[in-house]
Amino acid sequence: MSAFKDMVEADISSVFLNLDEFGEIHNLNGSDCACVISSDKTDDRTANIQGGRRTPEGLHGDYITVCVKTTDLPKIPVQGTNFKVDGKRYTVDTCTDDMGMLTITLGAYRMGGGL
Repeated sequence: MSAFKDMVEADISSVFLNLDEFGEIHNLNGSDCACVISSDKTDDRTANIQGGRRTPEGLHGDYITVCVKTTDLPKIPVQGTNFKVDGKRYTVDTCTDDMGMLTITLGAYRMGGGL
């Protein structure tokens, strides 16, 4: 592995997921992991869709983005599958692996606007 890749790998835990900075322990699909969960990145996704909604009429959503070290999860999530965060069920919208860090976008859809 190159020196740069070694530095990136070390930075994932010591900088990006540092529990003294942004990282927090959450239960991701049954595994307690250091991760960063953000809802502000995905909150405005509904504004960019025709009519102001991302989901079919009558459905409303709660969207989050989870960043976690790839090796902390036993299985990489696949688009369209269920994924639980702290016991709440979401559906995987996207999951990308970038140099050992997963970025998982998730949606929880509810009928009638109740979240």
